[in-house]
Amino acid sequence: MNVLYVCSAARCGSTLTDMFLGGHPRATSLGESNFLAKALRVGEKCSCGALLRECEHWQAVYRRLERWGFSIEQPYGFRLWDAVAWTYIDKAHQTKSFLAAVRLRKSWMAARDLVPTGARPLVPVPPAYRDALTNKMRLYEAVADAWDKDVVIDSSKNVREAVELYQRHPKTVRILLVTRDGRGVYLSRRSSGRDPEESVRAWLSYYGRALPLLERHVPPEARMQLKYEDIASDPRRAGERLCDFISLDFQESMLRLDGVTRHMVNGNATRFAPNKGIALDERWRKDLQPAELSYFNGRGGPMNAALGYR
Repeated sequence: MNVLYVCSAARCGSTLTDMFLGGHPRATSLGESNFLAKALRVGEKCSCGALLRECEHWQAVYRRLERWGFSIEQPYGFRLWDAVAWTYIDKAHQTKSFLAAVRLRKSWMAARDLVPTGARPLVPVPPAYRDALTNKMRLYEAVADAWDKDVVIDSSKNVREAVELYQRHPKTVRILLVTRDGRGVYLSRRSSGRDPEESVRAWLSYYGRALPLLERHVPPEARMQLKYEDIASDPRRAGERLCDFISLDFQESMLRLDGVTRHMVNGNATRFAPNKGIALDERWRKDLQPAELSYFNGRGGPMNAALGYR
């Protein structure tokens, strides 16, 4: 079994990429697996259309995880990396005290990012994250076994988790950083009612953290950076590059998102509409007004250039 961990800021194409690669007969899409417990508790659907707790494919995974303490009725007992929901929220779990604990762990990890590489073992991850990393590999192994797949794709997007998984399992884990032109992300978030600063801040912060972390702690042969625009405009070429990266032969089936049934957790609504296919969204080129474009360029222009956009 091999793992491809997909990292990206929100609205940058991680769900599409997950689905695209999951169209390979020897690979499978997990979606944002860190939300598994939440999705079970609030009654969310698997991307196949069944309730996640009733999906036969996932039930086969649950049975394999029982010996590690997993239970459908108490899914948070099987610890995974922190994931904060913004739309469908399990309010009984995502309480003020939970959010305070998440902030504390994130602050610890942010300070750890500054520690010289050689000294990182002296500053361990929090115990909750240590358990989460162990359980994440158990989840991958259970999925690969239950669904008979060689490559498991996880689009949980947390770059710190990705780095820690790689460092513990360098022969198994590969990391894909998906980027998108920040102007497209900015327009998408502005169209959802967010203010200008909020629309650029998360994108800027994510890649400002991800780029140095991956460069410092993951060797070039274990990581790959790919633009959403390249995937959407030339999926065949992008697919060939991705398959070469994860040691698979490119398959024509990947070009049709509706060619297979996936069993994804969380992610955007694209996972429920594979019939829409792969299409490039660059509406920002005509819809982003000059004043908005000027604002973005002032805040996000340097990062956009660093990611290879002009």
